[in-house]
Amino acid sequence: MTNKFQRADGVFDAPLYEATVLLSVETSRYHELNDVGARVWALLDVPKSSDELVAILAAEFEVTPEDCRADIDMFLASLRHRKLIREL
Repeated sequence: MTNKFQRADGVFDAPLYEATVLLSVETSRYHELNDVGARVWALLDVPKSSDELVAILAAEFEVTPEDCRADIDMFLASLRHRKLIREL
């Protein structure tokens, strides 16, 4: 079974100009996301596996799943490290 990821509790988001900003209550830090990062964040409103994210984003951004996979895995690892998402 593939693990799923979801937004962590206590992380709030808001649009800011061309980006999306996340604020973590736990760490008292904010993080800026570009349009692709913001789309991943929106998708993680409900639990999703990395495979599900890759399939959705590859179709939406018209890239191959192989090209998308490394970026998604790296981005999810970064979000986990910053305690912005949790693994279910």
